[in-house]
Amino acid sequence: MRSFHALFAFLIGFAPLIQPVVGNGLGSDTQYTYEITPVNISDTESVESMYHLSAVVYGTDSQVGMTRAAASTTVSRPKETISPALSGLIDVQFLVDDTKDQYYRVDARIVDDEFRLGATPVSARTVAEELAVAPDTTPTTIREILNGEPAHFYRISPTLVAKDDRFLLVEPANTECVADPLAVPKLISYAFGAALMVWSIGVKAYFGQ
Repeated sequence: MRSFHALFAFLIGFAPLIQPVVGNGLGSDTQYTYEITPVNISDTESVESMYHLSAVVYGTDSQVGMTRAAASTTVSRPKETISPALSGLIDVQFLVDDTKDQYYRVDARIVDDEFRLGATPVSARTVAEELAVAPDTTPTTIREILNGEPAHFYRISPTLVAKDDRFLLVEPANTECVADPLAVPKLISYAFGAALMVWSIGVKAYFGQ
């Protein structure tokens, strides 16, 4: 029974020392400061901020050229001839053509060893309405940012939020290294864990287990 108690104490004491399974170690933390940018979908210049969203790509020359062509008819190319930039269209929903201030819905895929691309011109409102999320469906961090708490120790991807008939882009604006706010609790937990381990090893040695 003493052996079981010693083993249990050893495991409990070992848990806080495991990195990174249990939290981060001591040291500075990265703090992210977020900004909220209202997106004016009636202004073609300001809506370009939506390309920060993971579902939207700011089109390169090759992407824009093929997307314009695909707006008239589906474009097909052997997949081995496709550049990484073009194959990247598979992972997005929309492309922004900065030159013409135009958004396109893109449907890129590989079919029978061919890269196929279809595209449809859409308005900025369409992009915003399809990608925006309601505040109550966002992670807690985003809700806190919207409530005036811009600094957090968690990094989140740029997110478009629909709130009060507006579209708000929430994205990281600055990062900095700051002192770990949990340094003291971590030190206490590490000391407690180490003490338990030493005690359990002593118990096992004393009883010859």
